[in-house]
Amino acid sequence: MSDAILSNEEVDALLNAIESGQVLVGEQVEQKVVKKIQHYDFRRPDRFPREQKRQLQKISENMAVNMGLTFSQYVRTTVDVELIAIEEFSYELFMNSFTDLVCASVVDLTPYRGNGCLTLDVGFCLAMVDRGLGGPGKAQQKLRPLTIIEESVVSQVLSNVLHSMCLCWNDVAEIDWQIVKTDMDLRSLQVAHNTESMIAINFAISGELGTGTLIFCLPVASLEAVMGKITEATLDREAEIAVIKKVLYQIPLSINTILGTTHLSFSELINLKVGDVVSLDNKITDNLSMEIDETPKFYGTPGISGKKLAMKIASVS
Repeated sequence: MSDAILSNEEVDALLNAIESGQVLVGEQVEQKVVKKIQHYDFRRPDRFPREQKRQLQKISENMAVNMGLTFSQYVRTTVDVELIAIEEFSYELFMNSFTDLVCASVVDLTPYRGNGCLTLDVGFCLAMVDRGLGGPGKAQQKLRPLTIIEESVVSQVLSNVLHSMCLCWNDVAEIDWQIVKTDMDLRSLQVAHNTESMIAINFAISGELGTGTLIFCLPVASLEAVMGKITEATLDREAEIAVIKKVLYQIPLSINTILGTTHLSFSELINLKVGDVVSLDNKITDNLSMEIDETPKFYGTPGISGKKLAMKIASVS
């Protein structure tokens, strides 16, 4: 209880409240429980599991590397691609997010349901076409729609880029998505229903051709079907160890056998000629040292195996 003393006015107010029945003597006042309300935006759904988002981020980072290599190969200069963000919202909001001219391509996601969308800034497309056809590849200050020929060139490049992106999914599922149509008007492509939930993977492009943004947009339902195979393909510990061993057994190593060592002055070294004998510090009865990547590992005696020199292992370090 509080040790505060009520004033005369507060005592009179309390007595009046008791007489009027507003306050009942001995009544226990229950504290109101304030419920936390979480707002849900139906226009910006959030239904993609966080665990799968983390897995998707790793795959997207690998896609960025592959896309950079593919772009660089086509334009013959270094192009850096970096993952910016992975966002989830309705397809209507995705379309409304574009205020500038953009080159959009429909991606066939067979055997999964629905279509995807690949968008690239027109400014970068024009610079890429100019560089690919022998020009300097400078970004144009005034943007314009691509011609039919330019659309065909960009579509071919994006097809190669999409193929490099698909390679990053090989550990999850074998996919071979294809670009079926390219247009300058995203709304005319009718990729998905306005209310359908989409995942947009945003990449930033930079290099001598200027900067740009590439966005790979996929339906959540299709992406969940692909990502769901990660759990099915998860290896148990023994199988994982077997895979690691198989990879390690195929790694090439350099093996060198050291006959012996000695110390020479620089003058002695430069005056060496054919027929000179260099005495080593080793005794003739000492074992030779066999090094694995410059690290001593085995010791043994020299000999012959068939028509080749050999060493018989005597001990292991």
